[in-house]
Amino acid sequence: MTPRVMYDLAYQKPGFPASLAAHLLPLSGWGAFRRGARPAAVTAILYRKAGEWRVPFVVRRADAPSHPGQVALPGGGLHQGEDAWAAAAREAEEEIGVDGASLQALGAGPPVYAAISNYSVVPFIAWLAHEPEPFAADPGELTAVLEVPLDRLLDRAAWHQNRPWPGPNLPVDGQVIWGLTAGLLAGLLPAIAAARAEDAGRS
Repeated sequence: MTPRVMYDLAYQKPGFPASLAAHLLPLSGWGAFRRGARPAAVTAILYRKAGEWRVPFVVRRADAPSHPGQVALPGGGLHQGEDAWAAAAREAEEEIGVDGASLQALGAGPPVYAAISNYSVVPFIAWLAHEPEPFAADPGELTAVLEVPLDRLLDRAAWHQNRPWPGPNLPVDGQVIWGLTAGLLAGLLPAIAAARAEDAGRS
């Protein structure tokens, strides 16, 4: 099913998703994958649950061929001739059971290159206007789905630097976000924080 791209946010009551779209790179103008690298796309999916914004992350199986056992955003490699956003939405549906057509794409962050796996990854941010059904982790690739509060991701004091993991890392639900995923979030969280601040200023 073709994922829906939402361009009518400006016609809605101003709010956090509309503010966030203005801080992101265009859906089709985010840049280019690194030459010679394997192209991939992931999605940070924003939704509200129990009165707070959350983002689902996946825990990859320990026997995964790349980035085994790590916490990641839903996503994966592009198929031949596939658009990056279409790949991100498809992977979200395959990995955690989110209907790709219900994802309202807001924009992208800067791509990140992972030398250890030779993946060039572009991260997108999408919005679910309704609370999703319980996520269903694909057992062939994943062991769990973590529903992480956005406030946790934005809490700078919660992030560790080089202890005990290399580089920035964030403990969540007995797991740790680090490595490639931490690098992708570094390009997304400033935009999210700016949009949150704008939204708070209007209330």
